[in-house]
Amino acid sequence: MKKHLLDWLYPRHCEVCGAGLDREEDLLCRGCLEDMPLTWFWKWRGNPAEKMLWGRCRFETVSSLFYYHRESDYAHLTPKIKYGGNRHLGICLGEMLGRQMSGSITDIDVIIPVPLHPLKKWSRGYNQSEIVARGISTGLGGIPIAGGILKRTRWARSQTRTDMGNKWENVGGAFSLDRDRSEILRDRHVLLVDDVLTSGATAESCWDTLKDIPGIRLSFATLAYVE
Repeated sequence: MKKHLLDWLYPRHCEVCGAGLDREEDLLCRGCLEDMPLTWFWKWRGNPAEKMLWGRCRFETVSSLFYYHRESDYAHLTPKIKYGGNRHLGICLGEMLGRQMSGSITDIDVIIPVPLHPLKKWSRGYNQSEIVARGISTGLGGIPIAGGILKRTRWARSQTRTDMGNKWENVGGAFSLDRDRSEILRDRHVLLVDDVLTSGATAESCWDTLKDIPGIRLSFATLAYVE
């Protein structure tokens, strides 16, 4: 009854199409939820995201929740999280991805969100990758999140606003490792989490920073995959 009253006082709308939501719907209407362009990468070994990174880094799996097309209404989801402050959307989509992954990727030990530069995190107020990681953690049954081990030490422009040819130059060498805390990653399967996978430059730079930890295995997950 209380939720019904709140919906009447403060109508909620689908984050994709803008239609009104009923009491059983949360963030996305049934139609948009059913039509979401899922990648199914979590069940697809050798998927396009993995192939993009072959020869550049060695990830166990690479998964994304949905395909990103600039002209698609679903393309508005990640900017709402990254720039619009919609943390609830980031958590819910992350949890959706985590639940999908849980059926086929069952040995993740720890999750690491791709970090922002401290000044960028301060100006934005949060790191969208941390928000997505919280949702994925829940969807995977409570996998612990390890923040602060991987650090961003160099300011970089947003990858979504950088030309494809300059993406590696933008993030190459941008990350460092807290050596004192990195021991907890030894012999662990670590899931790196970001919001969008475009060229793979950020994933490659993170992998290059973490790869020498003894026994570490790395996977990568994002909400969106840009074809």
